Amino acid sequence: MARFHPAGAKSKSAVTGLWCSLGLFAIVVGIFIFGTISLSSGSTKRQRESLQNALTRDIVYCYATTGKYPESLTYIKDTYGLYYNDELFYVDYKIRGSNLFPDVTIIDLVGEKAPLPQRIVAHAAGMLKEFSELKGAVRKSIVTRRRASEIQL
Repeated sequence: MARFHPAGAKSKSAVTGLWCSLGLFAIVVGIFIFGTISLSSGSTKRQRESLQNALTRDIVYCYATTGKYPESLTYIKDTYGLYYNDELFYVDYKIRGSNLFPDVTIIDLVGEKAPLPQRIVAHAAGMLKEFSELKGAVRKSIVTRRRASEIQL
């Protein structure tokens, strides 16, 4: 009779159920992390392609308007407004001559070939950065609303 067990004793089925629940939770968290990393790697590929297209477009535009290729990556950034994430990509820009297309190499700093723990840490850091930016924007919005309500009073 189960009702006559001592008050502090737990049955084996309760402990087994707890371990099964914890195991299932760990599996769900693992699947979630794997899914977000997979989505992130696809996003990184698109960002790399977009950066390559933007660089090519800016280099060709500079040559078409000035008659020579840009002398440095900094010139392209300053003149044509090129912006990319320095934490994700390294751009190696080597000029071969004023009338030869420069050698541009884009290197992934954090990509699919990085070990899984490094990708997890990099992904988590990116998510934290986005969260902190969102948190700052929300705070700014709240302060603006408070000031607006104080002005109306």
